[in-house]
Amino acid sequence: MAPARRGWRPAIPAAVVGASLSVCAGLAFAAGGGITPPDPPEVTDVVCISTCGGVHKATTDSKVQVSGRHLRHVSTVLFTADQGGRIAVDPVAVTSQLVTAKVPEGAATGRPKVTDSYDNSARSPTALKIVEPDQIQSGSFKLRDASAKPRRTYYYGQRKPRVSYMFTNSEPTKVRIDVVKRGSGTVVDSWVEQAQEPNTRQTAKWNGIRPGTKKPVPNGRYKFRVGPQSGSMESTTDARFEYHRFKFPIRGGHTYGDGIGAARSGHTHQGQDIFARCGAPLVAARGGRVQWKAYHASAGYYLVIDGRGTGHDYAYMHLKKRSRLHEGERVRTGQRIGQVGESGNATGCHLHMEEWTAPGWYEGGHFMRAITKHLKKWDRWS
Repeated sequence: MAPARRGWRPAIPAAVVGASLSVCAGLAFAAGGGITPPDPPEVTDVVCISTCGGVHKATTDSKVQVSGRHLRHVSTVLFTADQGGRIAVDPVAVTSQLVTAKVPEGAATGRPKVTDSYDNSARSPTALKIVEPDQIQSGSFKLRDASAKPRRTYYYGQRKPRVSYMFTNSEPTKVRIDVVKRGSGTVVDSWVEQAQEPNTRQTAKWNGIRPGTKKPVPNGRYKFRVGPQSGSMESTTDARFEYHRFKFPIRGGHTYGDGIGAARSGHTHQGQDIFARCGAPLVAARGGRVQWKAYHASAGYYLVIDGRGTGHDYAYMHLKKRSRLHEGERVRTGQRIGQVGESGNATGCHLHMEEWTAPGWYEGGHFMRAITKHLKKWDRWS
């Protein structure tokens, strides 16, 4: 389907020939024999997770987490020594994205470094401040309860993930909040709320963005962990939530129809059809900006949204009636954008949805065959 719009020109198909190489984690055997070493480690942050004076403040025997990529083969963590040089310790735990280690006696403030068995190394871009044990207060902080709402949240959604908590203490307290990926235990974000009053309901919101970037964290199950800036962190089962980058667009029962490449007269079917009752609510799978809103004899009432942070455009066709949104208007993930219909050249009420690569829909991009896979993936958690 190639609906007309102001300034529309037919897209010129281009043949794209590509080859993909699947690289297994760990060691791979080279074609000519021998072994190809794994990718060198990359470090994005180091945070204290036990016996802490703050997010980046620790003492002897504190546990710290080094996060990043390609960390599975890390064999040594090196801390700056107070007498110069470095002190090497074995990790307590290692995964592909996380290395946990204890701060050794004699460590000093600096940027920890990790090395693997192939002599690859990486240093944390963030310094870890080492203080005396008496500077880390145990205090009388006690978390009474903590809960997360909503339990399922979305990037650039209508409601940000938030934690509501209450604690007891003898005085106002700087409260540290961690966002932890369940399963791996990775701390994906951490911050401090200043001078929080005890025995009072407090609330904090999280934007779902990786620190230092504009990109959302991966899809998955998370939890909030709460504690004093100096001391131990606590959590509850009520503080768990899910976070996803996309939301399935049809809010109601549905079935899948024709996909890309289905037989059509005079053109290639460029999207995925999803059948649902007429008038079923339709929401933005990814928030962004309304790029086009129009009517076409084939597409019926349709809407194109420039997906925030993706470079992709998402087209929604055969709407029941013209969307109330306006071109240029900002839309949140999960926000209502219209209703399922059968306007235009359609048989039965359904959504025809297309996903286009950058620079966009009929602006030099091309439709993506992965739209069906994407929709079914979003369907699983929405």
